[in-house]
Amino acid sequence: MKRTLRTLIPLFVLAFSAMACDGRSGSSDYSYASEEARAIPDQTTEAKSGGSSGETVPEKKVIRTARLRMEVADYEEAIRKAKQVITAFEAEITSEEERQYGQQLENQLVIRLAPAKLDSLLNALEGLALQIDSRSVNAEDVTRRYVDLETRLASKRAVIARYQELLAEARNVNDVLAVENNLRQVIEEVESMEAQFRYLKQQVDRSTIYLTLYETSSAGIAQRSFGSKIAMAFADGWGLLNNLVLGAITAWPVLILLALLIWWWRRRRAKR
Repeated sequence: MKRTLRTLIPLFVLAFSAMACDGRSGSSDYSYASEEARAIPDQTTEAKSGGSSGETVPEKKVIRTARLRMEVADYEEAIRKAKQVITAFEAEITSEEERQYGQQLENQLVIRLAPAKLDSLLNALEGLALQIDSRSVNAEDVTRRYVDLETRLASKRAVIARYQELLAEARNVNDVLAVENNLRQVIEEVESMEAQFRYLKQQVDRSTIYLTLYETSSAGIAQRSFGSKIAMAFADGWGLLNNLVLGAITAWPVLILLALLIWWWRRRRAKR
């Protein structure tokens, strides 16, 4: 019995070693789908070591937005002075909309400027007011979203670089097509993320003020100049002509039918 065991044990050892070698060799197949995981650095360890002395705290990213609505004594003068103040603070007006409601004439302006100057510009604009109806300042902390986009973009660009290396090393058509397909998908993702990041950065770098100025008069708003009336009359006339032409084009089946009826009626009268 002992002799039999001494003979079988080496055979079992040799068989087990062969199976282990086969398992290792079978797991060496290359997968292009896993390349993105290889290219992206492992950030789990970095996140866990947040208390290390070498950690850098990200700069806080905040989107600041203000709204100011105020009544002024002289609309034209207030608009002129407001634009002078806006220019002095190196801000820019990106939108302006003037409206008139009965006895009230108002102008809505959208102003973009450096965040550090927002409060000072608001105070300067308030100096032009006869009465302040409302004022609000909102600060949205987007640091986490900003850093997340930055990190993801860096990882995706590393993936693109790795795929480009694989494309240069590819030796057959199937490998080339597989790498190009994955590369195209990652590039599309990067372009979309870059657009999101640019928009977010613009919102952080330039704050926004929504300013509404208006004048109210019990006697009614002062009438516009004669030249302004002529310009408005021309604009209204051009708009009316456009509407007539478009209406005629839209109703062409009715016009043709009406013309045929008139022709038939005249022909019938001529026969009598």
